[in-house]
Amino acid sequence: MSSFITHIASSKDYRTALKTWRPVVFYFGHPYCYACSWAEPLFCSVAETFKDRAVIYKLSTSESPRHPDVTGTPTVLFYKDGKLRRKLKGVGDQASLTQNFAEHIGRTKPRRPRRSPRRDLHWLHEQLRTLCLVSRARGLQRLRRGKPGAYRLAASS
Repeated sequence: MSSFITHIASSKDYRTALKTWRPVVFYFGHPYCYACSWAEPLFCSVAETFKDRAVIYKLSTSESPRHPDVTGTPTVLFYKDGKLRRKLKGVGDQASLTQNFAEHIGRTKPRRPRRSPRRDLHWLHEQLRTLCLVSRARGLQRLRRGKPGAYRLAASS
């Protein structure tokens, strides 16, 4: 699952990760833990549906620095506005995990794809072609007044 962040270098990175307006989810597992090997695919399948609405970290306790709220594995921590909202020791079944995700993440708006511009290059060219510059404006004013030489100036622009 390449959409999850899998590495945190130091304990400062935990605080940095929480400085976002989006909800943050930490999953802690261990490669040699039997419960973690069962819970990790379940967590990934549920978290995949919420990846656009939250920042999701999937961390190994053997490679990441110790987190003060993690006392066993697997552990899932839900943060919102930098505060711990829910701590799950063990994952449970898919329905309860989905309910926890929906309860803590479901209310935020997903990321929107970039909109294509409404105007194109042809529109811009037409706008610049009809733009009234100072020299052209003076020529148009002379043309309206009927002064000589105004036609050449207006025609040259």
